[in-house]
Amino acid sequence: MKNENPNGRSPQWWKTAVIILAIFLLYAYGLQVTKVNLEEPLEPQRQENLVSLIRSFARPDFFTYDTETRRTAVSLRMPCPEEIKGSQVSIEGRELLMVPNCASTTQDTITITGSGFQPNAEGLIAWKPIDATTTRRVAEFKVNADGQMETTFTMPDIRASEEPQTLEVVEVVDRHIVGLSDTTFEALDKIIETVLMALMASTIGTLISIPLSFIAARNLMQNVKAPITGIMSGLILLPVFGGLAFWLGRLLVGPVLSADSTFLASLQTGLETLGFVGNFIFVIIELIILLLPLMLGFVGALAANLVGSRLGERVTMQLPENTLRILNFVTTLLGTAVLFILIAFSVTWLNLLGIREFLPETFGAQLNAFLLPGLVLGLIAALFTLRVPAKHHYPVGLVIYNTTRTIFNATRSIEPLMMGFVFVVWVGLGPFAGIMALTLHSVADLGKLFSEEVENINEGPVEAITATGASQLQRIVYAVVPQVTPHYIAYIFYRWDINVRLSTIIGFVGGGGIGFVLQRNINQLLYTRASVMVIAIAIVVVVLDNISARVRSRII
Repeated sequence: MKNENPNGRSPQWWKTAVIILAIFLLYAYGLQVTKVNLEEPLEPQRQENLVSLIRSFARPDFFTYDTETRRTAVSLRMPCPEEIKGSQVSIEGRELLMVPNCASTTQDTITITGSGFQPNAEGLIAWKPIDATTTRRVAEFKVNADGQMETTFTMPDIRASEEPQTLEVVEVVDRHIVGLSDTTFEALDKIIETVLMALMASTIGTLISIPLSFIAARNLMQNVKAPITGIMSGLILLPVFGGLAFWLGRLLVGPVLSADSTFLASLQTGLETLGFVGNFIFVIIELIILLLPLMLGFVGALAANLVGSRLGERVTMQLPENTLRILNFVTTLLGTAVLFILIAFSVTWLNLLGIREFLPETFGAQLNAFLLPGLVLGLIAALFTLRVPAKHHYPVGLVIYNTTRTIFNATRSIEPLMMGFVFVVWVGLGPFAGIMALTLHSVADLGKLFSEEVENINEGPVEAITATGASQLQRIVYAVVPQVTPHYIAYIFYRWDINVRLSTIIGFVGGGGIGFVLQRNINQLLYTRASVMVIAIAIVVVVLDNISARVRSRII
């Protein structure tokens, strides 16, 4: 009799076996694709390079030393001649013996023994490659109490030459600290720049993401509905109100930004006496002047949506069914055409898939090209409205919600490093590009986190405020904001911590901060200097992580 489980079915052990086999094959294929080779780390030369790198990082260039050394030069041949010999040098009481005095490969070992050194002194073996202007450290040694030393090493590289090359045995006779090194001062300067970059990016990102988080919260937007006449009226008025407001902004800032205007130059000169405070005031004023047309255009777009929605609601309530159906048909036709034309101009400006090559260059000619397709699409959309009740309210809130969340997810999917590269091309090398890249990524990340907090609020206070007849804005201010504020503050500090780490990576593409200096030192093989930068980054990250954890524990 077969064994049966409580459900009366025989155990299908073969399914478990198939799953285990599939997992085994998956990892086996993954091992082949990723080309894992455990023999490479065991190669002597690779191990030697790793030890050399670790030892370099273990000697951070924190201090400036006053060092007294004695140097002894020994000749080295590359490659080895047919007859391999050793070299013996005697100078100032020190005797050195190097066996052999040549190397043909990076696996050839060389041994240097010596006597007559200062007891317990330290030293190093330096190599000056042929035609090189700098020396390379190839080994270190420690003198015993009897003044004798011995070290065995391999050459990091082979530079073939007919003339002998030089190895120097450098004995450190006396060494004492005289102050902090230039590398330390540079690290302190750049780590402050990095922290402030992250702070500014987090602040700007927070200011932008907070209002966006409310329209990206499903629980707030799912009940936002409007009649088709209101939606389409807002779209029809959008280019009118938005365009007029943008034109007004350009008109206001035109004299200030003109080539003959000296307003900004005189303002900057007057604020220079206040130092960095004056510079801050000047940048804020300049930013307002540059963004004024866009801000007014945005306000005009909001006004168009507000006026269109109010007008649509009013006529939907007052007009009879048949008249309203005709109005819906007309507004849908025109609104859809306007929306298509706006999207078409955006795609043309981006030159998506090279579309500009197939379109005329002037604005008027492009408008004529887009008008007919827009009207055709508008007619199709208008015909669909005839099949829907005239006073039907559409879930416009969910459309805004899905659009905003899609933008957040798309932006978050782009690595900050790529954003930094784009902004470096736009504004040039420096921390400004890093701030812009971090800000854009912070908006997407914080917007998603903030909106999820809004979606997880307690609905009781919202229902209570709604029962009093409060508007949507009043519900957000009095029922939503008090609940999410502690979580928002905690996320802001957490994002600051993340931005400090990301700013290091962005610095590799020229986005400023300590990452730029770190990359330069690594590229120049200055590992002792790079070690200082790494330690500075680690200290700041640990400190900010502790501060962030304490703030979150107190607030939440």
